Amino acid sequence: MEDLVFQLIDACGLPPARLEGEDPVDIDPLAHPGHRPGDDSPYGSALEKAVLNLPRDGHLVLECAADEQCYAQVWHRPDGTYQLEYRDLAPAEHYLTRTVSAEKVVAALQGWTAGGAGRRDAFRWESIGSWFADS
Repeated sequence: MEDLVFQLIDACGLPPARLEGEDPVDIDPLAHPGHRPGDDSPYGSALEKAVLNLPRDGHLVLECAADEQCYAQVWHRPDGTYQLEYRDLAPAEHYLTRTVSAEKVVAALQGWTAGGAGRRDAFRWESIGSWFADS
């Protein structure tokens, strides 16, 4: 029964609870004040399913309900790799990475929906904000 409860919580996309006595400094900060995924964004197992079922050359965009300049997206490239991007409020804060791991993409996007900054730790990100500023 307990496993079903945790599966339900995961499916809803709720962030993990803070343990009693846990130091708030160790908790990932929100992407920005008021960050929350848009109502159309998949959560939990629905997000995992959306990424795992992306066809080659397909993409998924998660938008922030608080600010249209904040989003995360993944493109399942024709070569089978994943291109993951996120943008935090400004064109200069736009980053890209690539991976062959769908599981790492799922984890990063689930972290983004929860608003934690730790989602970035599993990748080496390249700033692409200047690409758009120069055009």
